[in-house]
Amino acid sequence: MDITHNLHIKADPEKIYLAVTTKDGICGWWSKDCSVGESEGENSLLKFDKQGTLVEMGFVTLELVPHKKAVWECISMPNPAWIGTKIHTEIRESTNGCDVVFSHTGFDQKWQGQEPFEQTKATWNHFMDSLVSFCEKGKGQPW
Repeated sequence: MDITHNLHIKADPEKIYLAVTTKDGICGWWSKDCSVGESEGENSLLKFDKQGTLVEMGFVTLELVPHKKAVWECISMPNPAWIGTKIHTEIRESTNGCDVVFSHTGFDQKWQGQEPFEQTKATWNHFMDSLVSFCEKGKGQPW
C-alpha cells in the first residue's frame, strides 16, 4: 500500500529539492530536531516531541538526483508500519513552479485500516501543507 500526494508548488526545483534533502530544509517543514544524511548511503535521524515523549525516526538515503528526485528508506521508527517503507519525492518543472509527487510506499497490507497506517496518512496531510508553505512562503509547520 502507498500514500501519494500530487502537489503543485510555486517554487523552483532547487528550492524544493533542498527542502527534502538537507537539514535546513527538513527543519523548515518536517522535524525541528534532525540530522540529515545529504548523500546516498548516509543516515538521517528525525526527532519529535510527541506530548512529552521523544519519538525518533531513522532513515537511509537511497537515491538523490539533484533537483529531480530523492528516496529515503525507513530503518527505525516506533510505528512498526514504517519499517522498510520508502519515501519518494519526484520534482518536475511545470508552469508557475513544479509538480511534485510525494509518495510513502511499501506498507504491508496488514496495516490497511489499522491505526499505525491511518495515523500516517493524516500526519502526511499536515506535512504536505507544511512543505508547500515552506517552499512558497519560507515558513512551514514542522513538529
